[in-house]
Amino acid sequence: MEWLYYLLKVSSCLLLFLGSYVLLLKKLSFFKANRIYLMGTLFLSFIIPLLKFEWSQQLETTRFFSGYDPVAQISSKSLTPILLNQELNSFNIADWLFYSYLLIMAIVLRRGFFKVYQLIRHTRTEFSRINDLKVIDKKTGFANCSFFNYVFIDSSNLTNEERLILLKHEQVHARQFHSLDKLILLLFKAVLWFNPLIYWYEKAVEEVHEFEADALTANEFSADSYANLLLKMATKTQLNPIPHSFSQHPLKDRMVMLFTNSSKTGRKWSYLIMIPSLICLSWLFAFKVPELSTERSAGDRNFVLILDAGHGGKDHGAEDQGLFEKDLTLLMQQKLSRMAKDRNLKVITTRDMDQYLSLKDRVEPKGDLLISLHVNQNQDAAVNGIELLRGNAGADTGKAEKLNQLSYQLYKNLSKLKGIAINNTPKEVKGLYLLDKSIPPSMILELGYLTHQQDRDYLTNPDKQEELVHAILHSILDYQQTLQKDK
Repeated sequence: MEWLYYLLKVSSCLLLFLGSYVLLLKKLSFFKANRIYLMGTLFLSFIIPLLKFEWSQQLETTRFFSGYDPVAQISSKSLTPILLNQELNSFNIADWLFYSYLLIMAIVLRRGFFKVYQLIRHTRTEFSRINDLKVIDKKTGFANCSFFNYVFIDSSNLTNEERLILLKHEQVHARQFHSLDKLILLLFKAVLWFNPLIYWYEKAVEEVHEFEADALTANEFSADSYANLLLKMATKTQLNPIPHSFSQHPLKDRMVMLFTNSSKTGRKWSYLIMIPSLICLSWLFAFKVPELSTERSAGDRNFVLILDAGHGGKDHGAEDQGLFEKDLTLLMQQKLSRMAKDRNLKVITTRDMDQYLSLKDRVEPKGDLLISLHVNQNQDAAVNGIELLRGNAGADTGKAEKLNQLSYQLYKNLSKLKGIAINNTPKEVKGLYLLDKSIPPSMILELGYLTHQQDRDYLTNPDKQEELVHAILHSILDYQQTLQKDK
């Protein structure tokens, strides 16, 4: 449902920006600035929820190392595939909601583009050039309107002066590229078809377009002559909403603005209202702060997470095209440590620099959970995906249940990632010292294959690294919560 949360955040931004406009800017005569404000904040409303800035504390970790490296006979077997609850009913209400939204969005887009297509068809008829306008005589359907530099005009009931006034008005629309705003709004309306705010935004933008065209036209002709023409054409109807119609908007506001004195230059300071709005929205939607709660903090004080970055020093691990496993696992461990620390988990790391450690060093720290991070390689470049490796708990049923719960939580969160696959069948491995000798439940996470292009691109992308680490941390927190409930 992340798409729905995103659209709700966009709607919140629109509400704040539009509210600020109505309260402080709408009555100002700086029409070009108002247009820039409206279109700019429209784009910002879609951009701000996509931004990600993380506010984190300084990482504090403890590390252990000495020197011992045993060798064991390794064997493994595949366990029962993990089945999530949502997989039992793969096409749920969230899917229906999403596809219904997409269907209506497609319908809205189709209707909008059909209107544009109708306009384009009419531009192929014979026209006459007047300055930079292409004027088309049109007596039926939509008329006395413009689309970019095409003007559709019914001259049968207009005097020469009235025709010049109308052409000047439409010339302003053409030179200011007002039609481009309408096409952009067409796309935004399709995305937010369910939200009345986007239609109010569209009305405000069209109103500013008309105010700007009215003001510049009235400067060249008398305001009285211009007002009389507006009244004369007030009964005309507009059949296509895409072009700018000379008489499209209610005339009361246009008449009032036409005879209102220009705003004083000092009122331009009003546009600074955008700065606190941007700060507020960025803080709400773009900055990530530690997700702490009273309940979780109390339980986490006694929970110790051990993080192990695989390989190190002379042991490079997997290698492909100059990229070493030891460097990538250390980077991922540092990111995961920082996030875990922000959420009040106590973290112990086996290494925090490029150094060689024995396997004994890696199982020496005491804690509640050991996660060892690795990446993989294979001669077959088609082999890919995240894999879960765990040890044999033997007769310890409590540890076995914890490993089952940990496997489930990891698969549940990692399977949501886009761009990298995960094997839903964990492997139980015998002969790996780290898994055999670890006292707390332990898991080796093979985060992907360096030899698979898509996995490699994912693992070397900073944004994707953050997503991956975030999913691992949420798995650990979910696992920790299950321990608290069991207690």
